[in-house]
Amino acid sequence: MKQQSVRIDVATSIGAASPQEIAGTVYFPDGFEPGERPLVIFAAPGGGYSQHYYNMQIEGHEGYSEAEYHTARGTVFVSMDHLGVGESSLDLQNALTIEQAADSNHMFVSEVLGRLKAGTLSEELPALANPFVVGIGQSMGGGVTIIMQSRNATFDAIAVLGKSALHTTLPQPTFELFEVQRSIFYFTRTTPLDELSVQFTSEKIPDFLYPFHWPEEEPGVVAADMEGGYPLRENPPKFGSATTPAYAVAMMSPAFLTPDAARVKVPVLVAGGERDVMPDVRREPTAFINSDDISVFVVKRMAHMHNFAPTRRLLWQRVADWSDMLARRETA
Repeated sequence: MKQQSVRIDVATSIGAASPQEIAGTVYFPDGFEPGERPLVIFAAPGGGYSQHYYNMQIEGHEGYSEAEYHTARGTVFVSMDHLGVGESSLDLQNALTIEQAADSNHMFVSEVLGRLKAGTLSEELPALANPFVVGIGQSMGGGVTIIMQSRNATFDAIAVLGKSALHTTLPQPTFELFEVQRSIFYFTRTTPLDELSVQFTSEKIPDFLYPFHWPEEEPGVVAADMEGGYPLRENPPKFGSATTPAYAVAMMSPAFLTPDAARVKVPVLVAGGERDVMPDVRREPTAFINSDDISVFVVKRMAHMHNFAPTRRLLWQRVADWSDMLARRETA
C-alpha cells in the first residue's frame, strides 16, 4: 500500500480570515491501474478520533487497518481530519458550526478529487478519469457526512456507520444508566456554541467502555484506545484526537440530523454493531425519505468503535462490496 499526505486550505469555504487546513492521507494500491470506473472512498472519523482510526497500527497487534483492506481490493481510500480535529487546524475548534464542518470537508473532498482526476496528487497514482465516490463516516463523522450530502451533494453514495439520523444514544449497562445519558442531550441546531461543552457532558455519561468496546476485544488494543483518557484525551494515541469540536455535543440530540437525512438522494448504507448508538437500526431508513436505495447491516460481536471489534472485517467487506456494486451498476 502506498500513501500520500495532503493538506488543503479550506478557509474560503467558511469565510475564515486565517488559513484553515484539513489534513488527510490518500492510500492507494502498489502499481495501481484504474479501471473504467475506479472507486474512491473518503472516510471521516468520529469524535475523539483522528484520520488514523482508519489505518490503526497497534504495537503487537495486526489487521486493524481499514485502509489496507480497501486498497488490497483496488480502491483509493482517503481519510481526513475534520477542522478542529487531529492534525487539521485547531484554532477554530470551538467556534465551528456543524454546517461549517460539513462545508469545509466538502471543499477538501472536491480539491482532492480534482487532483486525483488530473493525476497530480502523486507521481505514483495515475489520473482517475471517472471515479465513483463514496463518503463514509463513523459516529460524529457519519453525522457530518449526512450534512455534507444534504448541503453539497458531495458523494455518489454515503455509508453512515454508527450514527443515528433519528436520535443517537449511547448504550449503557443498565436501563437506569441509559436514561441518565439520554437525558443529557436536548440541544438544537440553533443552540449557541458556548452552551455546548464536551467536558461537561462527558463527565455526566456513566460509562464509555461498555458502548465503545466489545468484551472479546484484545485487552492491549482496548488499552491503546482508553489509557490516555476518553473522550478528554490527555495523551491520545495516533488514531485519537486531543480535541473534539463543540458541535459534537449537540449531534446526540433527538432529530438533530433528520432534516438533512431527508434531503439525501443518493444510495445510503446504514451500518453498525449489535451494541451501538442507533436505538433501532431498522427504523433508520425512515429518515432517508428521498433516497431510493437504502441498506441496513448489523455486525454481531461489535460495539460502537467498529474498527476495534473482532468482527471488523465483516463491516469492511460490506462497505467494499456495497460500494463496488454501486460503482458497477447500470444506469437506465
